[in-house]
Amino acid sequence: MGIIGVDVGGTHIKTGIVKNDLEVRFRQERRTPGAAQDIVQVIYDIVKDAWRHAPDARVGISFAGTWDNEGCVTANQLGLKKVPVKQMLEDVFGMPIPVENDAVCALMAEHRYGALKGCETGILLTFGTGIGGGVMIHGQPLRGHQGLHGELGHMITHLDGRQCSCGQKGCWEQYAAARTLGQMAAPLTVKELVDCVREGDHTEVWEQYIHEVAAGIQSLLMIFMPEIIAIGGGLSNAGSIVVDSIRQAVEKTSAFRTYCPFTKIVPARFLNDAGIIGAVALADSAF
Repeated sequence: MGIIGVDVGGTHIKTGIVKNDLEVRFRQERRTPGAAQDIVQVIYDIVKDAWRHAPDARVGISFAGTWDNEGCVTANQLGLKKVPVKQMLEDVFGMPIPVENDAVCALMAEHRYGALKGCETGILLTFGTGIGGGVMIHGQPLRGHQGLHGELGHMITHLDGRQCSCGQKGCWEQYAAARTLGQMAAPLTVKELVDCVREGDHTEVWEQYIHEVAAGIQSLLMIFMPEIIAIGGGLSNAGSIVVDSIRQAVEKTSAFRTYCPFTKIVPARFLNDAGIIGAVALADSAF
C-alpha cells in the first residue's frame, strides 16, 4: 500500500508514494502558494491524486517552519506566523494528519531508515541555502520548550559577525552554508570549484570554507557527544569530497581528539528526497 509523503518547502510542494523499498513513486510537484489556506488546499489536492494510485495510504507531511505543541507554524519564507496549519489540514482531510518541521522529519528519516539507524545519540546536518538539521537523543528528536526544535545553523560562531536574516549577527550558516561557499567561489560555481579542488586547484577557498564548517561541528561535539554526525543537504551532491574534507578537519580538533574520538562523520542516506522520506518516517512512527 505504501505511505504518501508530502514535502512543503518555500517554493515547491512535492509528494510521492513510498513503499518498503523506500523508492519514491508517482511524484508530483506544485508551486507553493502565498496563503495558508491555499497551501492546505494544494496539499489536499495532490494527496487526493496520489490516493488514486494507493487508496487508503497513510499520509505524513514535512513542512518548513517552526512548529509548537499546538500545531501552529511560523515560517518566514512562507509568510506564516503562528498559523494553526495542522488543524486546518485535519479539517480538510477529516482525519488526524501527522505534520512536523522539515528538519525534524529529515532527522527521523535518517534515524529510521538511514545513516543514523540504530543510533541513540546522533546529529543530522544539512548544508544548503542555510544550515538545517536536528539532534537525536536517546532515539528521540531533541525538543525544547513548547516542543520547539533548535536551529543549529543559527548558533553563533563569530561574535558580532555578519548580519543574519534571523536578526542575530555571526550565525554559523552565514559562514558555512553552501550558499556562502557559492559566494566564496565566484565567479566559479560550487561544482566547478569542487572539480578544481579535486585537481589540487583553488584549495585555499575550499579549506577556508571547511574550516568554518568544522568550527560549528566542534561546538556540537562538545555539547552533545554524538555517536554519529550525518552530513546531507544540497552540498552533499558534490560527492565524497565533502564528507571526507569535513571529517579530516574535525578529526584534527581537540574537541574530537580529546573528547569525542568515537564520533563518526558519515554521508546522509537521503539527499534530494529527504523531505518526502522524512514525511513517510513521520507517518510510519505515528501508527
